[in-house]
Amino acid sequence: MELEALQEVYHQVQEAGGSLIAISPQLGKYSKQVVKKHQLTFPVLADKDNRVADAFGLTFALTRKLQEVYSGFGIDLERFNGNDAWELPMSGRFIIDRSGIVRSTDVHPDHTIRPEPRDIVDIMKSID
Repeated sequence: MELEALQEVYHQVQEAGGSLIAISPQLGKYSKQVVKKHQLTFPVLADKDNRVADAFGLTFALTRKLQEVYSGFGIDLERFNGNDAWELPMSGRFIIDRSGIVRSTDVHPDHTIRPEPRDIVDIMKSID
């Protein structure tokens, strides 16, 4: 799971002077369960109704067929996300410098292609 890989590099990110956060559309109570289950030591913030992801154009709506597939696997987005939008954000990585300038982004519309967490420290060092 990607969160566990992020946890593995978290200490290196801190040593390089950075911070790491994850943002999820899940309600806070479910994010807290994920943090506990995976023993995460970095913050996981709740993006209620995907407001932040939507502002950056990163959300997509699941088709009726995908909704049925998710439901068939017991994934109840309405319960976990606290709304009936059936929207998810694209997975991505954003590296922002101390001045608030976005220095690196990696987002892909195919949910199976995700940014490599191990690259974070190398990217941070390259922009220093």
